[in-house]
Amino acid sequence: MSARPASTTVNGRDRLRIAFIARRFGARHGGAEAYAEHLLAELASRHDVHVFCQHYQSDLQLPHTLLPQQRGVPRWLNLWRFTKRCSALVKDYDVVHSHENAPPGHIHGVHVVPVRYSRRERDRSLWRRLATALSPRLQAYLYLERRRFAPARGKWLVPASERIDEQIAAVYSRTAAREVITPGVQLPERLPTRAEARQQLNLPSNARIAVLVANDPWRKGFATVLQAMRSGSLPWHVIVVGGAEAMAKRVRTAAHEAGLGDRVHAWPAQTPIWPFYAAADFCVFPTLGDAFGMAPLEAMACGLPVIVSDAQWCGFAAHLEHRRHALLLADPRDPSGLATAVAQLHSEFALAPSLAREGVELARQFSWPAIAARYESLYRQSLQMR
Repeated sequence: MSARPASTTVNGRDRLRIAFIARRFGARHGGAEAYAEHLLAELASRHDVHVFCQHYQSDLQLPHTLLPQQRGVPRWLNLWRFTKRCSALVKDYDVVHSHENAPPGHIHGVHVVPVRYSRRERDRSLWRRLATALSPRLQAYLYLERRRFAPARGKWLVPASERIDEQIAAVYSRTAAREVITPGVQLPERLPTRAEARQQLNLPSNARIAVLVANDPWRKGFATVLQAMRSGSLPWHVIVVGGAEAMAKRVRTAAHEAGLGDRVHAWPAQTPIWPFYAAADFCVFPTLGDAFGMAPLEAMACGLPVIVSDAQWCGFAAHLEHRRHALLLADPRDPSGLATAVAQLHSEFALAPSLAREGVELARQFSWPAIAARYESLYRQSLQMR
């Protein structure tokens, strides 16, 4: 830290200088990146925020420094070089907030399964342990993670879900202070009507339509969705939104091969996303593994009933009660379970409206202003301790 005053007072409030470190910045890149974009949009109105990254793709106009990415080097080496350069550039900031698995930073957002947990707890076979020990890539990531999680005065780890916090505790006996802060949700001010949204997107007006928002639909259970659509007696369509155009083409190809080409509608990642939720009757999210899972929360904010993997698979589901907030899937790989849940939404007259109503109430508890206020508290605690 520099010797100058840590912050200035503007209109009676402390204004902090915040450095944010992430190789990719912008909601188009994925869930963790969307988390960062929404958070900084709130913080930038009260503090001086500067982003250090290698790719900046956002409508949010923040001061930022683009650092070069050397082509042809392993990802772990690129991460190490990037964060080392950031370390030299952020020394004079009051708070350094990082979303990367590397040591620099006072506040560390943790949005994925810890590397050590992934390698040790999911499969303890001798072969897996040997593969980890002999992999320079994995050893580099483990080293960086160990240094990142290590205790230090004024350092905080911020897991994005209770599930990640439990995983950290399972494999690290001592860490920096930890506080779970989930992603928030932007409550839409006005949604188009279902008829307006379907006309805008050229979707069938009378079909029963689900929505699946995912940059990698296969990791979020798209294969299960296709099987459930084929096996269920109730015909329904699905909107799939996310990823690059190449991913959307892959979705269309898989749907055609499954004989469902006319019932699967695919787009690459879109901004804004709200018309796609508005066009749907319900949301499906049979994810195979999500630290949190933003799409179900966004769908609830839009008043959609949600079918989602339970807490074993999806961190957000820890906040949900089955048949009160959502329909929870015990096994997202089971297409019959998903087909049954879809049939329940159709056959039980009061179920879908009840889920939609409770979902909206729950979503209000996850507003971005409330999330940003919790980070501001951590920033000030960190600065005071240092």
